[in-house]
Amino acid sequence: MRRLLRILRTGPARRTGPARRIGRRPGRWLAAALVTGAALLLAPGVSYATASQSTPAVAGCRGVTPATIPAVGFITNPSRAQGGHLWWRPDDAGLCVGSVVEWVQYNTTATKTWRVIAYSAQHPRGQVVAQRTFTLGRGWYWWSFGVHRVFAGLSAVCVTADGSFGVACLNFGPSAG
Repeated sequence: MRRLLRILRTGPARRTGPARRIGRRPGRWLAAALVTGAALLLAPGVSYATASQSTPAVAGCRGVTPATIPAVGFITNPSRAQGGHLWWRPDDAGLCVGSVVEWVQYNTTATKTWRVIAYSAQHPRGQVVAQRTFTLGRGWYWWSFGVHRVFAGLSAVCVTADGSFGVACLNFGPSAG
């Protein structure tokens, strides 16, 4: 199941990395989003957590409410309509964040570390809850991070591909600071 979330590249037959490349064909991103959604339903327990994670992933934490992360800089999909999206839901202990999808545009081949950062009562300066490093060529790419955690006092979830590419945030409450 974990392999199911490994996203294959579309376009030319040459592979540049595990993230999915989205070409300039209209509607292609919609098909990619539907495939990701189906994969997430089939493999809900996948989680990429960093050593700084203080609490383990909650197996039952699946987001059901979609939310769009605004596009900022190179954190954008081909239509520049979003920098990503996530699924969340209220939980007795706070807000459950299920999967976070991040879009990144590359203008040239580069190595960037994509990160999901959560700002909460316990981590007001932010905590990296998922990350992955990619070396990719020119184009648009996306990756789905399985976060599946409950955050007490969640104020924002941000996505970035290193600071020079921008930081896009979805605010849930007071400023993430």
